[in-house]
Amino acid sequence: MSQSAGKVASRDKVEVVPYDKQWPHLFKDEANRIQKALGECLKEIYHIGSTSIHNMPAKPVIDILLVLENADDIHFISEQLTRLNYDHLRRQIIPHVSFFTKRQGSVIRFHLHLHERGSPQIQRHVNFRDYVSQHPHVAHSYAQLKIQLASQFAEDIYSYVSGKDKLVQEIDAKAKLWEGRKRDYLPQNTGARAKDWTHEKLVKAMEANLNVHMTHFAQYLSQVELLRVPGFTLVNSTLADDTFNYALDADFSSANADEKISEVTDYFHQKNSPFSWWISPNDKPDDLSSHLENKGYENTENNCAMYFDLDAWDGDLLSMPELTIVRATEEKTLRDFARVLANDEAAFKTYFSWIASILTDDDPIEYYVGYVDGKPVVRGLSCYFAQVAGLHWLSTAPFARRKGYGRAMQEYRLKRAKDLGYHIAVLQASSEGYPLYRQLGYKEYGRFREYKLK
Repeated sequence: MSQSAGKVASRDKVEVVPYDKQWPHLFKDEANRIQKALGECLKEIYHIGSTSIHNMPAKPVIDILLVLENADDIHFISEQLTRLNYDHLRRQIIPHVSFFTKRQGSVIRFHLHLHERGSPQIQRHVNFRDYVSQHPHVAHSYAQLKIQLASQFAEDIYSYVSGKDKLVQEIDAKAKLWEGRKRDYLPQNTGARAKDWTHEKLVKAMEANLNVHMTHFAQYLSQVELLRVPGFTLVNSTLADDTFNYALDADFSSANADEKISEVTDYFHQKNSPFSWWISPNDKPDDLSSHLENKGYENTENNCAMYFDLDAWDGDLLSMPELTIVRATEEKTLRDFARVLANDEAAFKTYFSWIASILTDDDPIEYYVGYVDGKPVVRGLSCYFAQVAGLHWLSTAPFARRKGYGRAMQEYRLKRAKDLGYHIAVLQASSEGYPLYRQLGYKEYGRFREYKLK
């Protein structure tokens, strides 16, 4: 996993110092200050990063993860943290409804990472910390790499950080599968009743949910390169199918749009990977489509953003005795998930074999396959994040269409989301799926657009 895509070197100085026994005490004192200020808005506080690992050399920064009850309280939280001399909150480079701020103390700097309860980033950070702490040989390798990189890139914090990415990804993957990992994380916030949601919140939730769906497993798969930098996110599986290679989450100015687009284009050309560029409603600049078209891209797909009010639905399911829907949790059922419909059979088979190697029961994504007479005929996945259930990848095998299997799979996942306590389900509807979703009662609220090079 890399964090760079043609980014120039940073001039920030890198300082890695020996472990200091005062770090845990500095964390506790700061955590107490923050807890008093935020009160019931704050559910948990974790010490993360290298200063949280005993005997680990580190930059003199106390990284603190704040687990929020509800990200909707962010304005109040920001005000309270400002009173504690923290900078104004800004969006995390990992854009999963998360925020970041920092302050310089008298002897050390504090970095705050804010996530709503249930965020998969909480598990990733804490599992990494605990795994390294419990595996001395891993801690030694990580420490040696940090010291080496700090010496090599003393004036370039960006290269120091990106130099750790491959080992961090390897450790993340091992920590994710580790039997000794923490299990009792707080569940996700399933949100307010549907009638209380604003249009703005719906759109942001859809974007965040889609981002988790498109990047979650890339964090752990050594075969996949995930690049998160200010301005965009790239995922490159190296497979010969643009289903698994894409740019998303554009956030740059119109003035430097051509430069950013060239960075993305050059990256995928250098990797020799076909790719698509997905534009969400809040992506910047507003005229990104025009810039893409001027750089040789064309609009290849327009999906309608839609939401479903689970509170207003009685939960009745279409009766279809011949269809058996199962949750895909291992290589065989995930292979069947891929077989339902594939642009490139080899690429789909390979990708879902990778998923099988890393999938656990605490992931925010669930895969489902529907069988008739032992044959996989329909599939769909559910992503639970940002207080909504995202229902993605509904597909029916060509030979099994117009028999109600797509509707049955959709209702099955809606019922699952309702049973989990969610009030809103969201999706991006293709032109083929749009009539079904309208019939089920989904409502429109935006557009997601795909662009590819001509």
